[in-house]
Amino acid sequence: GTAVESARVLARGVPLAISPVTLKRRFNPDATGPPCELQPCELPPQVDPRQMSLFGAGWTAGSLKYIAEGGVASVTYYETTGWRGVMETEAGSPDPMCFRSLPGAVFPLYHVLADAGEFRGGEVVPSESSEPLAIDGIALYGGRSRRVLLANFSPSTQEVTVHGLDAPVRVLMLDETNAEEAMVAPERFRRGVGAPLLSSQGVFVLKLLPYAVARIDSESSKEV
Repeated sequence: GTAVESARVLARGVPLAISPVTLKRRFNPDATGPPCELQPCELPPQVDPRQMSLFGAGWTAGSLKYIAEGGVASVTYYETTGWRGVMETEAGSPDPMCFRSLPGAVFPLYHVLADAGEFRGGEVVPSESSEPLAIDGIALYGGRSRRVLLANFSPSTQEVTVHGLDAPVRVLMLDETNAEEAMVAPERFRRGVGAPLLSSQGVFVLKLLPYAVARIDSESSKEV
């Protein structure tokens, strides 16, 4: 978010396009020679095994929040396929011992980008977390539909209280209990509408398992 704010000052009103957002640098600008030969079970410096993990999905949700709330015109994430992409190739990982992805499967972060993409043309509403290093999320409005993508960045289960949503609310979790299903059968996973979440005086409470991402959907009587 701070980098976007700085860029907006320098751009002086010119629309910002951020591309690409990656977990690791694509190259080393300070290199003085060719890259060193990789050791056994050592990934290239541009590759991060968390790309295909639940952590990668949560990190993507957090990144998208602060970039979108900064008012950029567009943002591009990762590559399409492979160990720097949003899904694995049909052939699978070039190094299955170090990067243990599933051939032909999507990565969990694929679902975060798909969830946000379904609100194309909508509005990003600023949201605030009391513990942003543990839990944070992005709020999306489109017509009467509301969606919050909530990510647990921590290795422990977190109980979260959510304000500002209208009942009824449904929650679809992406966590350690269903991550493999979401990766190998993404269309079936995305057809899920989630479980209803009850409120108490307009407050919703839910628990997120380690590195889980929750998709919270609700409808409002007013259009935005």
